[in-house]
Amino acid sequence: MLWLIALVLALQALFHWTLEPAIRWFTPLFELRLLPVLLALVGIWLLAGRTDSDRTP
Repeated sequence: MLWLIALVLALQALFHWTLEPAIRWFTPLFELRLLPVLLALVGIWLLAGRTDSDRTP
């Protein structure tokens, strides 16, 4: 039973140590901190699109 507890603690420490950089990098993505910037870029992209008068026959 002690081996099982030690193994679980060791695995948790290993996963925390290896995955902490990924968690720090992807936290803004999951918290949608960049959502206003992305919506602004999509809005600019939609407004900058072609109109019917830009087409050549």
